[in-house]
Amino acid sequence: MSDSIPTDPAESGPVAPSPKPARARAKAAVKPASASKARAASAQVGAVSAAAAAAAGSSELSSAPPRPENVSIHQGGADRVDADSVHISQGGVTTATARAIEVRQGGIANARADDIAVSMGGVALARADRVSVEMGGLGMAIAGEVRVTQGYARSIFARETRIDQGLVGTLITGRAVVERTSGVFLLVAGRVDGPVKAVLDWRGALAFGAAFGIFWGLLRRR
Repeated sequence: MSDSIPTDPAESGPVAPSPKPARARAKAAVKPASASKARAASAQVGAVSAAAAAAAGSSELSSAPPRPENVSIHQGGADRVDADSVHISQGGVTTATARAIEVRQGGIANARADDIAVSMGGVALARADRVSVEMGGLGMAIAGEVRVTQGYARSIFARETRIDQGLVGTLITGRAVVERTSGVFLLVAGRVDGPVKAVLDWRGALAFGAAFGIFWGLLRRR
């Protein structure tokens, strides 16, 4: 009796899987590695770009012109001056920044320094550690020490102020030293030494402010 050979594929048992899916999985496993390499390459490019930008910035800083030590202006003018020392004689400057500023028969709109000395000239706004004016004028001085000799200052805000035959509009200071006859319109000081003639002290300023506030309120109601 002869054995029959099955012709139906279902009767012959399971069929061995094709190797193609395995290759597909292998290719899929390779993709993350290629992506990580791409990210590493982009990171290296970014680092190189940052280094190049830093080098370019340092080269620009190194190419910037150095700050001059001394600047002297005689019978001339300038918009902005930035130096260690500035000397102005019969001239004018809009903005001056330095360690030391000296003005003689000239003027500065905005001056900022450690020391500012004015002789027969004027400064609109002076900000410094020490400000001295002789036969000149100040619009506003904000400083540690201010000295006015035979001059005029509209407003002074300082730790210590010395006035010698000068005239000051508003003086707010920790200590006011008056060596000879001088005049101050509004004086607010922690200590006053010398024969100062103040039109208003801090008490008078408070009373004046209250009266002005009432007067202004009545005007607004009309």
